[in-house]
Amino acid sequence: MLGRHRVADDVAVSEIEPEHASRRRWRWTAAVVVVGVGAFLGFQVAYQSSLGGLGGALGAAFLGMAIGALAFVALLVGVGNALRPAGRGRVASSYSFAAAGLLLTGAAVGYVVVTVFDLGYHAPVVLQARGEATVTLDGVAGFEPRGAGRADCQSEADGTDVERVVALSLGELNHNVLRADITVPVAGASRGFISLFVDAAHLPPGTAQPMWTMIEPGVEASSDGGTGTIRFDLALIQVDPKLGVPPGSWPEVLAGEIRWSCGPWFAPDGSAAPPLDGITTVDLTAHDWVAESRAAGACEFEPDGSVWVFTADPVGTLQGRPMRVNLDLGGDPRAGDEVLLQLALQETALPTGTSRYAENLIAATSGGPIVSWADLVTVGEISGGGLSGQLTFEQLPTEGTPNVSWPLTLSGTLTWDCA
Repeated sequence: MLGRHRVADDVAVSEIEPEHASRRRWRWTAAVVVVGVGAFLGFQVAYQSSLGGLGGALGAAFLGMAIGALAFVALLVGVGNALRPAGRGRVASSYSFAAAGLLLTGAAVGYVVVTVFDLGYHAPVVLQARGEATVTLDGVAGFEPRGAGRADCQSEADGTDVERVVALSLGELNHNVLRADITVPVAGASRGFISLFVDAAHLPPGTAQPMWTMIEPGVEASSDGGTGTIRFDLALIQVDPKLGVPPGSWPEVLAGEIRWSCGPWFAPDGSAAPPLDGITTVDLTAHDWVAESRAAGACEFEPDGSVWVFTADPVGTLQGRPMRVNLDLGGDPRAGDEVLLQLALQETALPTGTSRYAENLIAATSGGPIVSWADLVTVGEISGGGLSGQLTFEQLPTEGTPNVSWPLTLSGTLTWDCA
């Protein structure tokens, strides 16, 4: 009789143990899933933060709030079950509290892993270099080549082979600066492409910009793309769907070749030198112009040490209003190159050495200048990568529609020198 009871007990225990084992497996599986969800969300919070900018910050904040909301809901469920009478919700309450804790723990682990092992977003490193480019066009009337003009070279992402060459000063087509954007074919990364275009500075506002493109032109380049020749036989003019055909008389097809040569890469983490103080003198032909001789200014640099932009305020007064100068040299300018000159009248003078960005901010928040004159002008004399120079401008046009009390154009000379 006793043996029968033992057999029955053994059968009962054998039925209970698999049930307990199944519950344990379920609990472990649920715990791993909750931790995994938390770790994934924490990883994404850290990754979004590494993107930078407003988008990254908003993404990280949204995911962080999602983690907090999930944990808060789990805690509320746990508290609700804990308050059930006679302890009927004790088990469910403990599960809810455990889920909230595991979720937060997983999120913390995911965030820390990204931070410690530097698994966040890293922008591709694209190297920059200064170069030269020359162009030969076949049978194009009205084109005046400029010889070896400035070019900017860029590497492929996270590599050292040249993938892009932007020729900024090839010559003049119909008295407008001709430029080119060249994609050098890189195996497995890009195919050859060329876009020739006319600088839009002299074109009427709201009109189509003349542009000629060709896919896969003939390219002969060195193994690293640092030097080469691109031959285009059928670069067709593009028609803007909204603006239509570019105004004026432009060739339907451009054919010719461009040769380029790139210098050494700038340091990938190289930064420009801090701005230097400078001096300038602006002489205008306007009868009510009062110049300030050797006015104080500021020179801002590019990573290669050439001057990017020269600003000064005030350089004199026109009709009693202080005038500022913004001379965008574009980096590594040479005699004969075209650079952007802007003269603007302000209500009040800006502090000496105010950066270009600060000027834009002040202009945006104060209603901008009263009136300004701007256009591309030709550099006459220049030295030291733009450290000093002189230019003459004729009939610099106004921007917008000024009051009739202001001249429609300005003419004069400008000299600058970075101390």
